[in-house]
Amino acid sequence: MKNKAKDKQKRMTLAEFVPWLYEKTGAEIINNSSRTDCVVSIDHIESGCFAALYVRTSDQGLAVFELPGCFKNKDDAWLALSDDAETYPPEIFEDWVVHQYMTDRNATVEKIEF
Repeated sequence: MKNKAKDKQKRMTLAEFVPWLYEKTGAEIINNSSRTDCVVSIDHIESGCFAALYVRTSDQGLAVFELPGCFKNKDDAWLALSDDAETYPPEIFEDWVVHQYMTDRNATVEKIEF
């Protein structure tokens, strides 16, 4: 029983996520009634591009829904979010954060030509 309580304490909450993401990325964030939408500059990965995601609380913790690809401007990213565009399968924050690239300023992408 102690481990369950300890696990809950380690989980990211929405109240913690918003300032965390803003501090790490300068993201633009809009709180909606059912979710929190976020647009993040990924200029360090691809110049002039933006990523879009939203988060919502779930029984398992904070669920992250990331839209695939990148957007050439903020307006396109916000439009995709407002249109409920397709997302990758949702991940609980603690799983998502270990492989996401938005907050890693040393991340690079190697393009492979086919």
